[in-house]
Amino acid sequence: MVYIIYMAQLNANTPYIGCFIRNSYIFDNDDEGLTEGYIFGVKSMINRPLHFHFQSCLGAIFWQMPISAFVNDEKYDKIYDDEEKRLSVLQTWDCQANNIAVTTFAFLQNKRVDVFCRDKKYRSGKYVFTIDDYEGDLNELNVGYANDQDSKCYHFISLDDGNMCVQPNNLLRWHNPDFITPYDKKNPPKFKIFKDQMSSEDIDMTYAKSPYLFYNHHNND
Repeated sequence: MVYIIYMAQLNANTPYIGCFIRNSYIFDNDDEGLTEGYIFGVKSMINRPLHFHFQSCLGAIFWQMPISAFVNDEKYDKIYDDEEKRLSVLQTWDCQANNIAVTTFAFLQNKRVDVFCRDKKYRSGKYVFTIDDYEGDLNELNVGYANDQDSKCYHFISLDDGNMCVQPNNLLRWHNPDFITPYDKKNPPKFKIFKDQMSSEDIDMTYAKSPYLFYNHHNND
């Protein structure tokens, strides 16, 4: 007999991101310096910010660090001295579930994008990869909202100001010189948010009861 054990996938691999971690997150002396290394993984915990895992050049791994702990350039914009305000600019929504998936969309890879942040300022950068959370085992109590029609994903973006952020689709303005003419930042269009859950099954039950559903049956009418 084979037993299959389903467990919440709290952690996932990410592309290796060469960057710096701010020393104020890893040292006791409030050092304002930076330590070089790589982001290599991410963890999702419901109603908490995304947590990233970092291998430092010191040989230590730092676990469950928020996106606000990392920068891609030594000359970065601190944005706010208050760390929670800084985090709220770089990640607008907390996680919606404990299960997580990571992918890099080839169509978006290295594309430039403008991010409308919580402080109502636009910041520009480049797409790196995408994180999405989801409900797991159907026998688990559905306590999150990752499977809702209007759930949010997290696009990981390396910003020009030296920071990195994770933001959903509705706060992004993409650039693609092949066919996109970006909308005016001062007058964004009012898009409809499609929330209706649909089904591909025919609601006409006479079809479901017909012999057409059987294999190799052909209607000779």
